[in-house]
Amino acid sequence: MIVTKKQKNQLDKFEELLLSWNKTHNIISKSQTSNIKGHIEDSLSIAHLLGRNIMDLGSGGGFPGIPIAITCPEKKIFLVERKQSKAAFLLNATTQLGLENTQVINQDSKKLGPDSLPRPLEIVTRAFGSPLKTIEATKGLLGVTKNHLKLMKTYPQKALKTYQKTIMLRK
Repeated sequence: MIVTKKQKNQLDKFEELLLSWNKTHNIISKSQTSNIKGHIEDSLSIAHLLGRNIMDLGSGGGFPGIPIAITCPEKKIFLVERKQSKAAFLLNATTQLGLENTQVINQDSKKLGPDSLPRPLEIVTRAFGSPLKTIEATKGLLGVTKNHLKLMKTYPQKALKTYQKTIMLRK
């Protein structure tokens, strides 16, 4: 992915904001603060695989949503985070970075219904929890035609086939 100078500056500012807020609000684990550039690269590695409307479930520190929002201004990013302190960080960061294509939703994803977000919607999660927990947290959105769940860094992958069958039966 080609990143412009402006986008590079925004990614650097995002990293600074995250480190600053993390000192007092524990946005990401302290062990991960030395690998923020790696998290940004990981987030950007999927950007080209995603459609126009993206929900970042359990956005926390803004991965993968904020790096994607910075580098893909044509995409609409919905950062869903139920914890108030993390949602406050996300709102502050998106405001300071001028990300007009991003909306922070401080709510439990289980309360989001099919008309809460635009369609088609791709739900992305990077470190939310088990596949079953993720499916349960998004079942109100997954029953909608053309909405898809994309899991990053979720193990064990073999278990996904069982969960996919469960979702298919619920539709």
